[in-house]
Amino acid sequence: MERVTNNVYAATDIRGCNPGYVVTSKGVVVIDTPQLPTKAVAMREEALKKGSLRYLINTEHHIDHVFGNLFFAGLVTGIAHEQVLKDFWVPVRGVDIYSYATQITKKDDPQGLPLLPKKEAFGADLPAITFSTRLTLRLGDHVFELYHTPGHTRGQIAVYIPKERVIFSGDTIFCECQTWFHSADPESWLRSLDLLRTLEADQIIPGHGPVCTKDYILKQSAFIREWMAAVAVGLAKGWSKEECVQRISFLDRFPMDVGQADMGPQVQRLNVERLYDFLLGKTERFS
Repeated sequence: MERVTNNVYAATDIRGCNPGYVVTSKGVVVIDTPQLPTKAVAMREEALKKGSLRYLINTEHHIDHVFGNLFFAGLVTGIAHEQVLKDFWVPVRGVDIYSYATQITKKDDPQGLPLLPKKEAFGADLPAITFSTRLTLRLGDHVFELYHTPGHTRGQIAVYIPKERVIFSGDTIFCECQTWFHSADPESWLRSLDLLRTLEADQIIPGHGPVCTKDYILKQSAFIREWMAAVAVGLAKGWSKEECVQRISFLDRFPMDVGQADMGPQVQRLNVERLYDFLLGKTERFS
């Protein structure tokens, strides 16, 4: 794990999201969990050396952020947005979570296969604490401000730790790697980025990519607008959704995140399809 500040740790070089934890005088708060079993177990054991595990905050419901929760079961109290509770353990593009997780583990973490829990565990140990707009968590000498930041997902949140001047943005920020729009409301996303700009922080731990500063918020906002404009131009030219898929790609701008190199064309397709429907008013707005 990378030491971001004296008390904040994160992993930005593994397949899946960027999980991390914060050490307080009264225990450890975990923020998101690794997607691969061996990485999840290693993070758990490392965090336990820093103190008792108290809370586990999930910034969204996507499997790369919550799968590792299985390896923290019984050790922490879960916290998430109320929408995350509704979406927890939902199938991934039609594939049940157990099958999907098994496929990923076989491909990227075969040594972790013996660590996989039984299928019955995929549905248990849901977040015990939920909120709608904002939640303040106090533990020891730290305060954690949790903000609802819809955009990438409906239940997206960011975690701000004022004492450390750090924001865990979740997938509201993809730093120097491809942005996923497959379940997004880009207009809500832009408003959430504006909210993050108001927080007094020196460093941001994004959902994917390296640790960055607040300056990157403008770059993320610009990239979202570029995607929307590209699809809007396609619509204005009368292109069908499939024609937009064939003609619009931003793979030359940013690489895929760690372990996702082969998914580039699929992500471009998912992004175009989602934004095409969004601009036609066929997807529900988050706010």
